[in-house]
Amino acid sequence: MKTIKKLIAPAVLISCLAFAACEKLPLQKNDKYVQSFYDNKVNMNVMDFMTSRPDLFSGMLAAIEYVDKDPNYKDIKPLYTATGNTYLLLTNSATTNIESANSYFTKNTFVDTDPTSPTFNLPVKGSDWTQYPVDKVATLLKYHVLKGTYDYKSLNSIGKWVDTYGISPTNDSAKVWIYLQASRDGLLFINNYVGGTGENRPRTPDLHATNGVVQVMDRYFTAPTRKDILNNK
Repeated sequence: MKTIKKLIAPAVLISCLAFAACEKLPLQKNDKYVQSFYDNKVNMNVMDFMTSRPDLFSGMLAAIEYVDKDPNYKDIKPLYTATGNTYLLLTNSATTNIESANSYFTKNTFVDTDPTSPTFNLPVKGSDWTQYPVDKVATLLKYHVLKGTYDYKSLNSIGKWVDTYGISPTNDSAKVWIYLQASRDGLLFINNYVGGTGENRPRTPDLHATNGVVQVMDRYFTAPTRKDILNNK
């Protein structure tokens, strides 16, 4: 018993000293809580938004300028200042960055025809849009502009095919499959259809420019086949 008392006494003394020291310390003052909200408003049109972020969209801007030089494709550049569309804006990772496995320049190789090049007669990655037929680049750009506005408010978990500006009399399958995941997260999926390329989610979804809805993508898409559309209804 004496041993226990000997142990308790120092412990009590230490507790008292610690309490007294704490009383002398000022109380911690928390910063005033400021409520904040995610702002998805882009206070400019889509073209100006891309121009303001060359670190993300220089590749897509270069593609637009490339096709705009051809009189047959003068209708593409004005799309980005038109109203009422949904824009799948492609980052450099989706277009020109050859370090990205998903970029257009990486996936669309061509044979080097320069006899003085060390890669002569070998497949090489792209380095400039002019290395590709202008009609192919125009098709790429048109397919990534959806007719109509598709955002979190207008979509649900039921997938739907929507028309793009790639639709033409000779190509009626230039459509995009789009829906929200039926879960608490409510993730947005694009072209995640059976037979498609897998779970494709925007890098930054549901931005609202002054002239339409923006979904920022790190990979580009190709149009589905007619069979894909028939198998996903």
